[in-house]
Amino acid sequence: MKILIVDDHSLVREGLQAVLSRSELSAQAYEAWDAASVWDQITQHPDLDFVLLDIQLPDCSGLELLTKIVERRPELPVVMLSADHDSQTVTQALNMGASGFLPKTSVSDVLVSAIRLVLAGGIYVPPEALMKSAMRPTTPQQQAAAPVTLESLHFTARQIEVFRLLLQGMSNKQICRKIDLAEATVKIHVRGILRAVNVSSRAEAIAKAAQLGLHVPD
Repeated sequence: MKILIVDDHSLVREGLQAVLSRSELSAQAYEAWDAASVWDQITQHPDLDFVLLDIQLPDCSGLELLTKIVERRPELPVVMLSADHDSQTVTQALNMGASGFLPKTSVSDVLVSAIRLVLAGGIYVPPEALMKSAMRPTTPQQQAAAPVTLESLHFTARQIEVFRLLLQGMSNKQICRKIDLAEATVKIHVRGILRAVNVSSRAEAIAKAAQLGLHVPD
């Protein structure tokens, strides 16, 4: 497995390399620190499997760079790194094509599991970002409007169960194993969920849930 680590702080890059070296991923890590070095590494290593991308770089926004990577290498999963993981930032990154979002404060604890989840087709979102969204004070206009709930969106009991696992970043295959459903049935439920929240992708659904502060019971 080949992973590109993009951060302008050498200590952060070294720390991430150390975490990967202690894991069972057998990952070969490459480093970049600005836009030019990112494209150099992507050109030199067309077989990269994964990118960890800092949201703030010295010569450009990491989100702008994310957009360009998604355009040129749509098959290459990119997970954003940031010290700031408020729901708005997470939502923006997912809507722009990120496969996940890792807070730097907890990266050493969840890095390997997040990589495994994304490579399996899932999306990693920090739980604390979803919690912050649910607890965020509303504006007077939002308070006046009826709150959006799973009931108001007419979710079935099975859709709620699938949605809960989708919000954990699980892929369809992982969901079908977890709740013992055929993958084709899971796909039908996922399509219904996407229609209900008016989005077209799983990443957008996760972002929309954070934006609306939707609570999914355990």
